[in-house]
Amino acid sequence: MELIVWDGEARFGLPSMDLKSLQMMAYIKFSGAPVTIIKSSNPFRSPTGRLPVFKCADGAFSDFNQVATFLRKQNFSCDYELSPKQCSEVVAYEQLLLEKWVEPKSYYDVIHKWYFSSMPFPHKLWYPRKYHQGYCDLINSMFDDPDDNQLVETELHKQAQECLTMLSNRLGDREYFFGRSPSTLDAVIFSYLALLLKVDLKVPVLQNHIKACPNLSRYVSKTIQRFFPSEAHRSTDSRDSPPKDDVPNKGRNLLLSGLVAFSAMFGYAIAAGLVQVDMGEPPTDDYDYEYDDYNDGESGGS
Repeated sequence: MELIVWDGEARFGLPSMDLKSLQMMAYIKFSGAPVTIIKSSNPFRSPTGRLPVFKCADGAFSDFNQVATFLRKQNFSCDYELSPKQCSEVVAYEQLLLEKWVEPKSYYDVIHKWYFSSMPFPHKLWYPRKYHQGYCDLINSMFDDPDDNQLVETELHKQAQECLTMLSNRLGDREYFFGRSPSTLDAVIFSYLALLLKVDLKVPVLQNHIKACPNLSRYVSKTIQRFFPSEAHRSTDSRDSPPKDDVPNKGRNLLLSGLVAFSAMFGYAIAAGLVQVDMGEPPTDDYDYEYDDYNDGESGGS
């Protein structure tokens, strides 16, 4: 069994910068399933064309619930001790978190930039937009006037802060949300909290609110140290080491990439009829034979 996920960021101390990847990684760690985790920044190498993807004998899954169901059939689960009521709470909390934590500015200033800088060319030109469209659709379904950015942002922050306070009260002094062992609910909640707490957000309203709830901050830190110790070590090394440019010929590569991108876009514009090229007047009489030969050659090659 293999799980291919989006890569993390050493300076943030996170095993992945992607919410769904974090959820699947956490669930696998919590359940103790013998799954090989592979980090990538190219979803087009995945059998489903997206990340994360879980590869097993039954096929390839990119849905969290499908992965959890398959592992449960293989006797790997972190919910064996939960009552039916607690299992229903997992579903309710998951939907609640999805609706409360959509942060428009953080997408543009942080998430979009990270995906764009991490992905190979030319996939970076359109793939981040697919993620963006999904969140736009969610916002459109939640608000009567989704184009009022200030209203949307204010309301989302208000709802998310209320949700964080509720989670803090629900956790209390417990190590995990249902006791001393992590469950599916912990995999879901940990992923949201870790990204909000660890990533440098342009609008740190929710980050500051988590820091004001000491039990939530400890919850994230202890979970990372226990289940992802190598990431905590990478974070320390990244802070201690001065930044350096270890990419040879970086300036040349950027220039070549820019030229290739421009050529591709210009070629597309010509093919689509968006740009017309004026070839000028036909050659003079002195060169009529060359012009005729050129036309004959073009016709023969058509």
